[in-house]
Amino acid sequence: MKENKPNILLYGLIIGGLVGAGLAVFFSSRFIRKNRKKKKVRKHKFYEGIDDIFESKPGDTEDGDKSIDKETEEGIIEELFSRTN
Repeated sequence: MKENKPNILLYGLIIGGLVGAGLAVFFSSRFIRKNRKKKKVRKHKFYEGIDDIFESKPGDTEDGDKSIDKETEEGIIEELFSRTN
């Protein structure tokens, strides 16, 4: 009986290690997938917001002074894209 006990412990350690590694790979890939999806959604919302700012027609606003001239638009775009994450 004593001869079989070390073998059972060794097999248990090997199988436990494989199961643990499999779970680590599964959960890490799931975590990476979720983060990529969140990043894609944030990026989409960012560009959608920029489109909303600059694609507005001058007739959409009640006051004509609220429209953005070309120089201000280029300054805003430069400021947005020069920032680091």
